[in-house]
Amino acid sequence: MSVLPSDIVVYGSANMPEADGTTIGGAVDFTRRVAFYDVTPAGSVDVISSSSGDTATKISYSGRDPTGAIQSQTLTLNGQSWVTGSQSLERLLYAALSGASANGPLANPGGTPAVGDVALAAHGCVLSAGSVTTDATVRTAQSGSANHSGTTPALFKLQSGDGAVVSVGQIIWTKSGTGANQLRQIIATLGYGTDMVAVSRDWATVPDSTTTYKILQGMLFEILPNPVTAVIRTFSSAADVPAGSQRTYYEKVFVVNNNTATALTSTQIEVASDTPSLPSGAALDRALTTTLNDTGSVANRQTAPSSGIGSFTTQPAFLSVPSPGNLPAGAAPNATGAQGMWLRLTVPAGATAYKGSADLRTQGTTT
Repeated sequence: MSVLPSDIVVYGSANMPEADGTTIGGAVDFTRRVAFYDVTPAGSVDVISSSSGDTATKISYSGRDPTGAIQSQTLTLNGQSWVTGSQSLERLLYAALSGASANGPLANPGGTPAVGDVALAAHGCVLSAGSVTTDATVRTAQSGSANHSGTTPALFKLQSGDGAVVSVGQIIWTKSGTGANQLRQIIATLGYGTDMVAVSRDWATVPDSTTTYKILQGMLFEILPNPVTAVIRTFSSAADVPAGSQRTYYEKVFVVNNNTATALTSTQIEVASDTPSLPSGAALDRALTTTLNDTGSVANRQTAPSSGIGSFTTQPAFLSVPSPGNLPAGAAPNATGAQGMWLRLTVPAGATAYKGSADLRTQGTTT
């Protein structure tokens, strides 16, 4: 059996406050996923569940409006029907579902824990005419979608031509037809055939050519393989005041192998790029912890970790997981296969809030 792209998951750490003066880092937090993608176009956001029973589940979310101010809202889900928020946002920063544990800026909004997957997505966002727009047109899948075979991840065959314009991190919502009301994240767009994309986990019901869908931009809270109740964008509040000085911020995340049988050997991790590009004078560097399942922390987000990590390295460049270089196999949540990584963001004097979304990549071999 191979380690599939869907087996490699990026989780947050126990302490990820988006403010100065409190502890950063610690152990892996399997209830929290890290967002390395953005939400476009700007505007309000909607929320939906894959389960009709999620009618008392709540979600609290925060984002920056077009002026740069942080706005927040709490919504109550209505099962498989969309609920529309009223805040106009330029980008999402973080969100928490019912049952989320306190961690940094996120708090439990109350309500009933979700039993289905939940998507928080840009309002009306859909793939149309070769780009992401906000019209109401849905797409129709082609036959050929399938669950994983042991050597390939779960797949979805998009409408003809859509494979050229979707991207990793976007969400598929199956609207009607076979396998309706499922939510999956796109994790790979190349290597599986024309218009075929890999998704985050197996389909409960495999879609076919009767399935209609929309492509969403936003955050996905998956109930499997372990419940995710919070999603956060790294460095969401990292900025400087006008006429200030250069600042350096730190955040800790974990790359985890959730394959139940196969280790990823000779593992390497990189931050390949930022979108949009970092502003002049800014830098995003990273360093790996020297042991798996590391629990190290620092006093605050402007303090560098002084032990238990390798050297910070500029991107793009792959960093090798320390000896023996493997991410061990294990069912999620797999702490023994969790490789800690510290991110270091340097922003020049007077810089506005960091807007980038990092392209984080992991590679290795299996035997």
